Amino acid sequence: MYEGDISPNTRRTPDTQDMAQDSASIAIIGAGPCGLTFARLLEKNDIDFVVFEKDVDSTPTPMYQGGTLDLHGPSGQQALRSAGLFERFSKLARWDATKFVVQDSTCTMKAEFGQDRDAPEIDRFQLRQLLLDSIPSHKVRWGHGVRTIEKGSGSDWVIKFTNGTSASGFQLIVGADGAWSKVRPLLTTARPEYSGKMFIEGRLSHNNPSYSAALELSGTGNMMALGNGRTVSVQQVSDRSYRVYVGLVAPENLTKTTLDMADTEATRQKLLSSPQFFADFAPELQNFISNAEGPFRPWHLYRMPVFSVNWDRVPGITLLGDAAHVSTPFVGEGVNMAMYDALKLAESIAKHGVAVLTEKAQRASKLEEAIKEYETEMFGRAQDFIKRCIMSEEVFFAEDGAQQFVNMISQAVEFQHQGLFREEK
Repeated sequence: MYEGDISPNTRRTPDTQDMAQDSASIAIIGAGPCGLTFARLLEKNDIDFVVFEKDVDSTPTPMYQGGTLDLHGPSGQQALRSAGLFERFSKLARWDATKFVVQDSTCTMKAEFGQDRDAPEIDRFQLRQLLLDSIPSHKVRWGHGVRTIEKGSGSDWVIKFTNGTSASGFQLIVGADGAWSKVRPLLTTARPEYSGKMFIEGRLSHNNPSYSAALELSGTGNMMALGNGRTVSVQQVSDRSYRVYVGLVAPENLTKTTLDMADTEATRQKLLSSPQFFADFAPELQNFISNAEGPFRPWHLYRMPVFSVNWDRVPGITLLGDAAHVSTPFVGEGVNMAMYDALKLAESIAKHGVAVLTEKAQRASKLEEAIKEYETEMFGRAQDFIKRCIMSEEVFFAEDGAQQFVNMISQAVEFQHQGLFREEK
């Protein structure tokens, strides 16, 4: 148990009527790691809030439970320290899972990195539940997907939900609702753009014919085979099973025109037999595709245009995480950036003394000062993040991707030893 009035947060919240005007001053849209980190930090600072989440409860769906996340010391871990959750995280985290093996598509080149990285792994659903259990259950409204957010009377915003209810009276609405945020259009017309790349995900259970090969290659960490503009990755998760990811440079409609995700065997055969996919990869890598368990899940990779993360202030609205700066996963900082956003915004709100203010106009004014301070810092950091993701994409999907990746990591290690490597801020 954690400090405060806290109970397990796994139940569905009954549908609510329109919320009263004197309800919580901050609405958080989205109960992922980002929104819940922000909620927990507000809870610690005695600032009232409510979280609205489209899922009916916190139970992972059989089709999608999320993968594994590596939390970095200066960002994701720091947010958990500030939230008072680091000790509990440390017990769940896989500190032995930081190693990653890189090889080329023929398995003739191999390198290992990261054995001592300060980046332990935790499954996404574990992190989400850790955060949920740290806030009062009545402050999370399940089954409240946002349909629209509209201007009400005066300066008020009205949130209309897909379940037919609505809520208003908030001094701040924080969009932590991911790539296809319903809050973002209030700030900018920019939308995520398809990167031209995608993953297809399968699994290896403990009795899978390829499990022993995955264990030998990846161990408790991750194996990545890069080359010919494609990738195969095998990564262990908390139950010691493996996720298999195959990465492609492909049109956005590939899963509608060429690969039928509903037909696992047909998709498997096309991936293995077609020269545009993995027909030229080493047999030991093809075996991971041959034996991967379905249903396969497509994961199209989108990112915000670099300089679109820079908008004029709209009073009472801001964004965190992917809602602000979704990008591709090739620098391993997505959730870390999101949790750091939550930390920086919560710190700014606390610094401006919002918790002790009771007069509505004064409180709103201080919230605006806090948001402006947060966004000014976040814009530059997010633009740099997206630029680095684009550079890393080019490495991962290069013809000689494995060699380029080894060179990139070696240079980063050299810079770090020279004191020049910039830690994530």
